[in-house]
Parts: sequence; structure tokens; C-alpha cells
Amino acid sequence: MARRRTVLKSIAGAFSLPMLGTAGAAATMKPAARDYFRELGLTRFINAAGAYSAYGGARMRPEVVEAMRYAANNKVKMKELHDAVGERIAELVGADAAMVTSGATASIVLGTAACMTLGDEDQMRQLPDTTGMKNEIIIQKKHRYTYDRSLTVAGAKLVEVENESDVRRKVSDRTAMMFFLQPTQDGDNIPAASYIELAQELGVPSFCDAATTTPPARNVVDGVSTGFDLICYSGGKGLRGPYSAGLLLGRKDLIGYARRHSAPNDISIGRGMKVSAEEYLGMLVALEAGLRVSEADDFAYKNERFRRIIAELDDVPGVRTKVFVSEGHAKELYLDIDWDTDIIAMSPQDLVEELRNHDPSVEVRLFIFSGGRIQLSATVMDEGEDELVGQIIRGILLSHA
Repeated sequence: MARRRTVLKSIAGAFSLPMLGTAGAAATMKPAARDYFRELGLTRFINAAGAYSAYGGARMRPEVVEAMRYAANNKVKMKELHDAVGERIAELVGADAAMVTSGATASIVLGTAACMTLGDEDQMRQLPDTTGMKNEIIIQKKHRYTYDRSLTVAGAKLVEVENESDVRRKVSDRTAMMFFLQPTQDGDNIPAASYIELAQELGVPSFCDAATTTPPARNVVDGVSTGFDLICYSGGKGLRGPYSAGLLLGRKDLIGYARRHSAPNDISIGRGMKVSAEEYLGMLVALEAGLRVSEADDFAYKNERFRRIIAELDDVPGVRTKVFVSEGHAKELYLDIDWDTDIIAMSPQDLVEELRNHDPSVEVRLFIFSGGRIQLSATVMDEGEDELVGQIIRGILLSHA
């Protein structure tokens, strides 16, 4: 009974907790004077799933929010801000040039358009009509994915290849770019180093979508060093910047062309892909902060969140927990929760549904990524939410014991 009172007390105070950042954050966020979501009739939830777009991305670090507030209240000319932020980001990651975009998808659209037109103003005005211009994008068949439609927004056509012989045979005077996805679910027939070398030999710009390869932020530096002519990242997930921002990095000439394709230029195909002053500055500060936080510090913060959840589940019969690091380029920490169904009569799907319908609601990692297992991420969880999540899971599992 005492534990039940503790749970109810925790639930009642769940959303009055200070919004603390993860490792490297030095400040807490002042609570809002108004509960805007409640006024709109919206129900908040605890994100133990991760920085998914459908869940609003990652929680921005406090210093990022402060930078965005500064930019909202202090005005400079946008071109000068774009220049200065781009130069600073390029210095941080070792790129020739950089620009902040309205997300990784926008980076792909702008980078593709840049490679298709190479600064030719008449061709820029012509897009998405590609009559008489380079409009083919070489892409490995294994690299086809949900977001490759962004490659065709400017009017390009995708040309699939499976090996180096295919590339040599299909590259022509119509080829604008060679595209590479990192990582893929099915691997590569042509690995990154070979693909870059082939593109250089054939005189074709190479582009890499590395949007999901962070955290850690250091992976941006490593990605730039691989040698792609252009490479892009999502800003609102692993980098914990503004949700609607991204990065496009690479060759100075191509970045210059990409900028001409974006707002505020009226002849650009990306005119609607605006980036605010708040996002320019917020993205820069997010990258600066991310590069200061070591992977060890980040994992230490997340391990502490998981330790508190595990402590709530320790005495639940039949429950097993394990903390593990994800495979692949992005290094994320997850907590896997399993149980003996002879003791606790419920399936993982049952638990997901009960967590979703709980008050407060809790979301866990999507089954498509977890292989149908219950896995939690601490990327978006605050201090205090961890214990609450553990208490909620404990209560649901015990109710089915």
C-alpha cells in the first residue's frame, strides 16, 4: 500500500519536475507560466522511446533553448548570420563549408539541386523541369529507402546500380550525383570508400545521407572526414538541436550552390525551406555542446536513468533487465526488459498498450527497431521521469502476475 501511495504521489508531480538536460547541460529550464498543451486539450507523455520525429525529436539542451531565445530577441541580417554560423560549424567539424537547413530531407533536396545545376541561374529557374540538363542520380539498389523521394523533388531520376560495373556503365553526361545512404538495413554492395573513389574517378559529385548516425556528435566530424562531396545530418535527434533543423556539409562550391537554392532566394526550388535565426544559432550551439559531451559522460547520465528504473523492477518476480549499446554508427544506450510469461501473463504488445493508455502515458522503443522486445531509451527522459516510468511498469507487470 505504501508503494502505491508513492506511485500516485509521483504521478501527481510528474510534470512539475525541472527540465534538466543530459550530461554537459549546466542550467535548468524555468517552468512556463502557462500550460499551453493543457489549454489546447493535449495530453503530454513520457518519452522512453527515443528521438523519433513522430514524438517531437530529442529534448533540446538548455543552452540551445537559451541561444534560440537570444536570437528571437536580437536581430541581425540573415545573410550575415548564415555566413558566420556556416563558417563556425565548418571549423568545428573540419568541413570546407557548412549550412544549416530545415532538416536532413531539405539538405538532400538542396544538395541534389546544387549538383544538378552547379550555379547555372537559368537552370535554377527551370527546376523541377530538367529538360536538357543533368538529372540522373546513381543509387545502389540496397540504398533505396523511404526518404529517397527527396532526391526527386527537384526533378531528378534515380538510376539503380548493384556493383561497380553497373556504375561505370550507367554514369553518363546526364549524371548529376552519386548518392550513398549510411547506414543501410541490408549493407552495401559498394562500401563508402570505394563509392567515393569511384565518384572521384568518374568526376561525379558524391552525396551521403548520414542523418541518423548520431549520437555521438563526434560522428559528424568522422563523417566529414570520409571524403563525400556533400553529407547531411538531422539536427533535432542525436544532435539535440532544433527539431526542424539539419546540417549540410561539404565542398565549398556545392554548399554555395545549395544556399542559392534555399530561402530567401526567390528563384530557388527550396524557397519554402526557410531557416529562422533561432534555428541557425540553436543548431550551432547544439553542435558545440554535443562535441563537448563525451560518450562516457552521455552514457553515465543514461545509465543512471536506467539504474533507477531497474531498481523499481528488482523485486518483481520473473523480470529480467539488461542495458546494451546499439550496433551501427549511432551509439545509443537501451534498457531491455523481459519477463517469464509463466509468472506474468502478458505479452510485450499488451505492455505497450497499457503504457500508452496509462496516465501519464509512456512510449517505448518501436517494435520495428526493437525486434518486438520491450526496450527503453533515456535520450529524452528527464530526471524524475525515470523512477516514474519504473513505477508504472512495475505496477502493470504486478497486476498481471
